[in-house]
Amino acid sequence: MKTTPERVRALLRASPFQDVSPAELEPLLPSFQHHHCDAGKFAWRQGDAAADLWFVLEGQVQAVQTNVNGGQIVTGVVGAGESFGHPALFAPHARRIVSIVALVPTDLARLPREPLLDFLEKHPAAMRRMLESMSTVMLSLSSLFTQVAFHDVRGRIAFQLLKLADEYGQPVGGGLRIPFRLSQTTLAGLVASSRESTNRALNAFVASGHIRQELGYIVVLDRDGLRQTFSGTAVN
Repeated sequence: MKTTPERVRALLRASPFQDVSPAELEPLLPSFQHHHCDAGKFAWRQGDAAADLWFVLEGQVQAVQTNVNGGQIVTGVVGAGESFGHPALFAPHARRIVSIVALVPTDLARLPREPLLDFLEKHPAAMRRMLESMSTVMLSLSSLFTQVAFHDVRGRIAFQLLKLADEYGQPVGGGLRIPFRLSQTTLAGLVASSRESTNRALNAFVASGHIRQELGYIVVLDRDGLRQTFSGTAVN
């Protein structure tokens, strides 16, 4: 991969390299391979071999799972300075259970398993970060199951908007803008809901002043209001 200061900084923000110095990372840089994906293009598809850890250098991708009937759910969104593909990476002969699709023009880097394992064995701090990130992925999945079981659609959407605003939000006009166009289909997948139910919930949040929608982006205006919605929408 052709390295630039910007790409190195993006890698150093991503798990497992947050506690690694640029000098420590430098010998590993030749093992990375660069990929560019236009919006709507796949980085990998469900069923591909899980042989690499991937990093978003610039842009955003979403993880999509498809059933035998062609139905899809979105299981996650990953932005710049983050890594993805952890859970299956260390399972023998594992295959990807989701597809990765670029939401916007996106630059990616992938690191094969063997150079990564060699690096982790030599850098205990990186190993701890890798274990931490894998635990976070599993906790996020458990959280989604809990939300589906105990919260209605409005509560689940409120939770996801708060999460995305906390992770990616950019201050604008009295709120936090989620800096990528989050389609209703994508958001519906993230909360295991239908597009129609998601649309109704978003319209209700706009009417109540919790969010506004502008040019395809969502701006979170009232985090406390969304938090109260999440806390008060248990499924009876």
